[in-house]
Amino acid sequence: MNKVALTSLGAAGIGGTALGGAMLAKSSPSFATEKYKHAVLKLDGDEDIWKAKYLILKESKESPTNTTLASAWSKSKESGKEEEAKALLRKGCGEIYNSSEEVKYLKDFKKFCAKTNKDVSTKGNWITGDKSDSNWNTPLSALKKHAGDMDTDLHFVKMMTTLMKQNANGCGTDVNQQKRNYLMELQDLLS
Repeated sequence: MNKVALTSLGAAGIGGTALGGAMLAKSSPSFATEKYKHAVLKLDGDEDIWKAKYLILKESKESPTNTTLASAWSKSKESGKEEEAKALLRKGCGEIYNSSEEVKYLKDFKKFCAKTNKDVSTKGNWITGDKSDSNWNTPLSALKKHAGDMDTDLHFVKMMTTLMKQNANGCGTDVNQQKRNYLMELQDLLS
């Protein structure tokens, strides 16, 4: 075989590999829409959550990894650039939603681009009061009495309540404080 034929075959092989790799990369699903589909914000909706995410971006001490979000972060610090920063925030989140680079963008996604349980709970229904606040008594009593289907985390809290009461005798353990701490952690989980 002559050198031209070998070179042509080599080039065709490299080209085919590159084309196949590009097609594979293009068709790989986004980590955000695959793993966290319920936490993805609507780019043309979820206005209250976007306002809250903008405040988080503006108050953030460190710049995001995504370059568009980093631009939004910079603009949020400048006077008169709020609307531009908000538009860049949505654009950057859209880029993350379409990205397959979970390791690179997961922190940005969780902090600036995802709904949490607290974001989607009905306003006024998320209890944030002190452990001694009586606001905790009614929902915790209702949870204890609930006999139907429930979310795994709530079922865990219900079981935890029973176990804690059994172990609290003589230990001085504040059961309501432990339940409150657990529920406060749940509010920041992605929805």
